[in-house]
Amino acid sequence: MLMELLLGAAVGFLTGLTTAWRIVAKGAAHAWLEDLRDRVKVRKADRRKKQAINHAKLDQQLAAEAAIVEAERKRVRRAHSELTRTLPLANEAVRTHTTSNFVRFLAGASQSFPSLASSSEADAELEKFNHHRAVIEQLRRQVEKLSSLGVDLKCPIKDWSEAGSIDLRTLADQVDKVTKGYALKI
Repeated sequence: MLMELLLGAAVGFLTGLTTAWRIVAKGAAHAWLEDLRDRVKVRKADRRKKQAINHAKLDQQLAAEAAIVEAERKRVRRAHSELTRTLPLANEAVRTHTTSNFVRFLAGASQSFPSLASSSEADAELEKFNHHRAVIEQLRRQVEKLSSLGVDLKCPIKDWSEAGSIDLRTLADQVDKVTKGYALKI
């Protein structure tokens, strides 16, 4: 009987222990599931934050690229408009260059023949020569402006006061070629 009592007490103890273990295990499982749910929620929130940050970075990159493209487009348009202003100047400089040579000839001849120095024809030619100098100065400023806009003109003229007709014609041809190239970019 003692044995049965001890055995009953042991079975009751073990049953109680098993029940307590089940209750504790069930509570632990609930706690573990809650912790797992919290982790999943945190990871989802982190993933959403990372996606939002990545989207914001991508939007900023796209906006920066669009700004760069827009700035380049504006630069090309400005360069093209400057090139279209420069082309007539270059052509006029080529046309008036022969006049400057004639004025130099007249200046040399007027020293030999003083009657040529007072003629109205010489005055008209001198006026044309002054106009040629003004055109050359405008052309020089335009070429400098074009280089500041990033237009790659290989200007053959080193000394603008002594610009030759071949150099001026070469420059006019280059300006024409580059103008056509920029017209295609627009």
